[in-house]
Amino acid sequence: MRRTLLLPALLLATAIHAGWHFEPAIDVSGPRDAFHHIEASGRQALAVSAGRVATVWEDDRSGVPRCHLALKTGDAAFLEQSFGQGECYAPGIVALDQGRFALIWEDEAGVNAAVLANDQLGPVRQLAESGGQGALAWHPRLGLIAAWSQREGRWRQLWLGRLAADARLAAKQRLDPQPAKDDQMYPALAATATGYSVAWEDRRLGHTVVFASRSLDGRTWSAPARVSLNPTGKAQGTDLGRGTGAMRPALAAFGNDRLAAVWLDKRDFLSGYDVYAATATNDGPFGRNVKVQDSFGDAIAQWHPAVAGHARGDLAVAWDDDRDGSPDIWLSWPVEAGYADNVAAAAGAGSQSDPAMAFDDDGNLHLVWVERSADGRSGIRYRLGKTMP
Repeated sequence: MRRTLLLPALLLATAIHAGWHFEPAIDVSGPRDAFHHIEASGRQALAVSAGRVATVWEDDRSGVPRCHLALKTGDAAFLEQSFGQGECYAPGIVALDQGRFALIWEDEAGVNAAVLANDQLGPVRQLAESGGQGALAWHPRLGLIAAWSQREGRWRQLWLGRLAADARLAAKQRLDPQPAKDDQMYPALAATATGYSVAWEDRRLGHTVVFASRSLDGRTWSAPARVSLNPTGKAQGTDLGRGTGAMRPALAAFGNDRLAAVWLDKRDFLSGYDVYAATATNDGPFGRNVKVQDSFGDAIAQWHPAVAGHARGDLAVAWDDDRDGSPDIWLSWPVEAGYADNVAAAAGAGSQSDPAMAFDDDGNLHLVWVERSADGRSGIRYRLGKTMP
């Protein structure tokens, strides 16, 4: 297979896809004498609304983990603000209309949400006294919905909450009414034309698989259905294990009411985790599982898969791996034979990892990630892929 774009991403604007022309990377975050972390459930750490770009992360510049938000409009620089009560973890964000956003995070007060409008974070609304791994989705007709993982006795279970326009919790429910058998974690949410979808890590089979459920109204949800087809049962030729693992799903709507799920999958356990994807059409079941990384990435592990979709049909998948000796951000997209040869969307000295992505209304692709140097100093970087004429 042919590999492309091995030049450092910090040097020049480079076309890495027939439809996108990537501009040079710029800094998002403040001081680099901190540990930066992008860990939103479902990689939901970047959103674009009405020409405004917003991204969230956590870092320890103050001596403890705190959540941070950065906003920019057009060619202006990112402007930062912090949020959360005490230690704050895994912030996520989703685009609303008219340049507004909704945020979700975990801090000392539990699981919280708020709406950001006119650069100001509105009143903080508590969704749960404890828990985390929160995700959000917004539907122009049905409104805002949240998902999070919360320990109940021995197991972590998924909860869903319907939120009012100001992020107040209107109603909440357990996703799966059946008695818990094991942990449910790391939910990912997406809104399609017909409703909502949620995917998550599930251990009810004795090993971790990806399940999904759908709703037309945010109230009634379909029975959990398996998305990842990683084998269940003992490893071939051994008496060991209950099955291989699949973890950290991400979801995106694209095209005419289509849905894509990506996740890390260890069915080829000798090489670590691989990036797999499956799609669903017209709210039908998810189809076959397809490996996203090309043969150059097969011998090493992949991490942090993210996915973004556009209504016109574009779909992009990103992750990081160290096939060139240090972690870089790799990008692929669907082609007739499966997924395109992988290209580096962010590369260069040090580590480039933990991507998050979003399309804007015009089909431009926005990307953020963590850049970490050999001495451990880190920062958040951003790059825009403009749609080619």
